[in-house]
Amino acid sequence: MRIFIASLFLVLALPAFGQALPPGVTPQMIQQVQSMSPAQQQALAKQFGVQIPGQASASQNQPLALPGQQITPQVRDSVTKTKEAAPQEVKQQASQRFGRNLFSRTVSTFAPTDDAPVPENYRLGVGDQLIVQMFGKENEQLTLQLGRNGDVAFPKLGSITLSGLTFEDARELIKTRVNQQLIGVEATVTMGRLRAINVFMAGEVEVPGAYSVSALTTVTQALFQAGGVSEIGSLRNIQVRRSGQVVASFDAYDLLMRGDTQGDIRLQSGDVVFVPAYKGVVEVTGEVKRPRIYELVGGETVSDVLSMAAGFTQQAHPSLSVLIRKSETGGLPTAKSINLYEPSVLASAIQSGDLLRVQKAGGRVSNTVGLKGAVQRPGTYGWFEGMRVSDLLGDVRRDVLREADLSYGIVVTYKNDLLDIDVKQFELIKAVSAPNTPADPLLSEFDEVLVFSLPELEGVETDARNSRKALLAPVVAKLSAQAREDEPVQTVSISGAVRAPGVYPLFAGTTVADLVKAAGGLKDSAYLQAAELRRLVEQQGGEVVASYSELNLARVLKSDASPVLTSRDHLTIRNIPDWSPQDAITVSGEVAFPGTYLIQRGETLADVIDRAGGLTEEAFPEGAIFTRESVAQKEVERARAFAASIRQTFASRLLTEETTTQPLGEVASIANTLETFEGQGRLLIDLPAALERQAVKNLEVVDGDRLVIPKKLNTVTIVGEVLQQGTHSYSSSLSVEDYLGLSAGLTARADDGGIYVVKADGSVTLLDNSWWRFGASRQQLQPGDTIVVPVNTRYKEQLTSWREITQIVYQGLVSVAAVASL
Repeated sequence: MRIFIASLFLVLALPAFGQALPPGVTPQMIQQVQSMSPAQQQALAKQFGVQIPGQASASQNQPLALPGQQITPQVRDSVTKTKEAAPQEVKQQASQRFGRNLFSRTVSTFAPTDDAPVPENYRLGVGDQLIVQMFGKENEQLTLQLGRNGDVAFPKLGSITLSGLTFEDARELIKTRVNQQLIGVEATVTMGRLRAINVFMAGEVEVPGAYSVSALTTVTQALFQAGGVSEIGSLRNIQVRRSGQVVASFDAYDLLMRGDTQGDIRLQSGDVVFVPAYKGVVEVTGEVKRPRIYELVGGETVSDVLSMAAGFTQQAHPSLSVLIRKSETGGLPTAKSINLYEPSVLASAIQSGDLLRVQKAGGRVSNTVGLKGAVQRPGTYGWFEGMRVSDLLGDVRRDVLREADLSYGIVVTYKNDLLDIDVKQFELIKAVSAPNTPADPLLSEFDEVLVFSLPELEGVETDARNSRKALLAPVVAKLSAQAREDEPVQTVSISGAVRAPGVYPLFAGTTVADLVKAAGGLKDSAYLQAAELRRLVEQQGGEVVASYSELNLARVLKSDASPVLTSRDHLTIRNIPDWSPQDAITVSGEVAFPGTYLIQRGETLADVIDRAGGLTEEAFPEGAIFTRESVAQKEVERARAFAASIRQTFASRLLTEETTTQPLGEVASIANTLETFEGQGRLLIDLPAALERQAVKNLEVVDGDRLVIPKKLNTVTIVGEVLQQGTHSYSSSLSVEDYLGLSAGLTARADDGGIYVVKADGSVTLLDNSWWRFGASRQQLQPGDTIVVPVNTRYKEQLTSWREITQIVYQGLVSVAAVASL
């Protein structure tokens, strides 16, 4: 028994036995052992003292081989390489020959035989299993396997020869024998495990060698097992050799392109699948449905190659295709333009190494007109004879956007074979309101109609692509590019007080009024009495001289005799002097009518207060707060400059031997505070003097100014280094010294020589620095004043001073003692 078990495991581990099994070892035994787990196989071998061959190096998850199966190192290496293939290699496979990646998969040397459906014409052979289910007087299931003599041993019926019969014939035979010999018993017959056959994969396959496969395996399935064809392997001449003869030839393109499996025959044991190298290839690129490299077998035409590529795409332009063919003498390849619509070209032979490129058709379509800009449905439309703008845009509510400029539109026309353009200007509202009239321009084939958005709405409520700048840019560029010696550039320009200044197309008869309309019309600030027209005039010697003329726009725009413009004319529309229709000042506080007032150039503080109804009885004009935006901006600029100076000074000290008492974080914090400072913009004014119309004090107001008139104040405030800060009632009899006394006097840190007074209007008054100013001289104060007592920056605590003096004396005594001891 020990020898028997050893032989069984040897068959499972080594392929050398092939189909010849040791005495007593049946396929059923092999199947039963194979169904065991590795642990069960090890326990069985240990029970009989048998060492499983190769178990020490085998993986626990590696299945044992069937008889005839070859798991060679080459196969294992191929499997490992396939699993570890880099992503870049996968991308490269996509650009290989058409169909080559069909068989790319992990190599397997055995195809399962249990689950595959068996056709009725399948012929039984040695190793096939039949499952017979009997029912009636007897209920029993039998598993019958064809032995080497082609018979099955049927209990109670004896031996039945089935080898060579089709499955259908074998089934009928068994059913007939059961009915005849076993009365009252019926049987159903199904296929069990199919036999394995040995085939050999040779030639240009990825993993050549012997394979044990299912008896139902076809040519393509065998190629799957071998990992497909190699880089030079043929897909169109796969041969099946049987007993030294080629019994079939399979073209994989029939399967891939037409779904034809007629040549994909079923293999028999001992067959050799041979893949030769391909004969030639052709590459098809461009506008075909399947641009790839295709294999040739010889005799293919251009039409055949196009069929392989699945025909043209919708964007193809076959009449201008290119065929590149390598030189037979070793020179450079030659390119030839071909028309793939011609039958003679389609019937011409293709050669190995050819490159067929199908060009892409252009985007232009004949018999069309274009519509762009602020319209509901921009795009390309069919053109017909007599077509006008109103045929494209018949209803302004339906066909154009709300922001469309109905007073200006242009039609761009191609005027010659050089694709030069010409421009016509029109008013959209007139074209729609009066169709089929001169106001409604006729359109030609390939014309483009441009509708612009209103300049006032550009960048706010409109698409920037519909602006004059965006739509006219290619038109102006084309007009500039097509300028020639005998035909100057057809553009004019306008600047100044118009809604859309810029460069505009010049058409025949363009007038000043047309140019103003093209620029979106005049602004409110336009000065109509005098506009300037510059014209470039070429002299006899070729010198170009500019001439200038004045135009009265009020008269020119109202009359029908508007001057006609020429190439490069420039119109400048001036602004009304001192035009400020939106300039305003805000007045708040103690005036009769606070609010925002529009102003004009020359108005003063007194004028604005008069317009606001004057001051109320509670007004305190001496404390008026007046701010100006330009002053605030100056404060911000100075603060940022100061911050930059602080950073530079600190950096310079770090590079020298100067001492820096402040840490870097503190300096950075101060600089950041200055950089984020928001200016107040307060401008000191003397409002009482301004109200008296004193020329120097009565400032002229500008846009953005703010004036705040507070209520009357009857207090004096003391802040800083006093023992009790606070606000006190004003009394004309009290001096600065008196108010300091009311605040309990100065602190030890106070700088009594730097006391100053901030007046209610924001001005600062310095006090007399004499020690006797509080007695002999009395500083006159006003209601609303603030007394500020600053800190003495040189102040030191007495304790600290005594400590320093004591240290100096101690060091001196130590020095004397040291000298005395010498």
